Amino acid sequence: MDPAPERLVLQPPGLGAGQTCQSIAANPTSAPGAAANFPCGPDNIAFANLISELGFAMSPDAFHPARTTGFGGFILSIEAAYTKINADAFSTATDGTKTQYWHTGTRGPTDPTTKAFSSVNNSPDSVLQVYSLRARKGLPLGFEVTGALGYLANSSLWMLGADVRWAPFEGFRTGAGGILPDLSVGGGVRTTMGTDKFSLTTVGLDAQLSKPIAIASSFTLTPYVGFQRLWVFGDSAVVDFTPNVDAVDQCGYTGPDPVSGQPTCKNSVPGVGANNADFNNNQTFARVRTERNRGIIGMQFKYGMLHLAGQFLFDLTDPTAENQTFLQSTRQWTISLEAGVFF
Repeated sequence: MDPAPERLVLQPPGLGAGQTCQSIAANPTSAPGAAANFPCGPDNIAFANLISELGFAMSPDAFHPARTTGFGGFILSIEAAYTKINADAFSTATDGTKTQYWHTGTRGPTDPTTKAFSSVNNSPDSVLQVYSLRARKGLPLGFEVTGALGYLANSSLWMLGADVRWAPFEGFRTGAGGILPDLSVGGGVRTTMGTDKFSLTTVGLDAQLSKPIAIASSFTLTPYVGFQRLWVFGDSAVVDFTPNVDAVDQCGYTGPDPVSGQPTCKNSVPGVGANNADFNNNQTFARVRTERNRGIIGMQFKYGMLHLAGQFLFDLTDPTAENQTFLQSTRQWTISLEAGVFF
């Protein structure tokens, strides 16, 4: 499930039967006189949908009730989060090209003989699994900070992030203040590591209500609900859309032209000139900026030092409503489970 954005390619119009921009890059003489006119184009719509769904999974999940751990309190826990993606969905590019962005844009299993990846992932995971180690620390005046380190299963992607939140009425346990539910507001940020093909950062702002329920003076159940506004920021690095062709070797690169700055090549294509067309296949995707409204429903269980929790996080509104120009994916959800110790 490692992202392979170099596969999200739009073919230029007017190619001959059986031709692709990749085949022309590998053999420029197959399109004599016009090789430079057939660069691969980025499928920005497919990339945006893949990044937005991946960002949903690797984002701050506000996995906590409104009440903090308290001044001096500390929770160390392990979290397992399972996020539904639109694994078989198609995106439609501006030229009408339909792409199964998870099938095309991720690596599948390797061939057991050649160890090579197939050109299409025929069976992408329908649920992304993110496993995280989290530490929460209470501070004075109702503040709490959280640090998180996560890993996306079946991939090389890691996630690093931090949260901060404030419970303004922390400490009211009796009287009128003790009847009201706890309230907290906060935010978090996550950044994805493990790939040099794009950067992915997610930011969430949330508000939550919860009320602890003591049972038999032995353990506490704390149901909670909340709302989160999520922003996904995805930025492409320069991607080689013809990774099997080395543009430098193909052209016989001798350095930049002192006047134009264009690559100077010692190799040439009959009727075209310098064999430098493959440099045009190193491009970037349009940046991704999406926003989501997410609902939160959860339950926390505490018994002595034992801390357990479960949460359901989901799109409240259709994600295409605010991102109509490029986002075509449907609603997602995340189920999270947590186990840890409270000090």
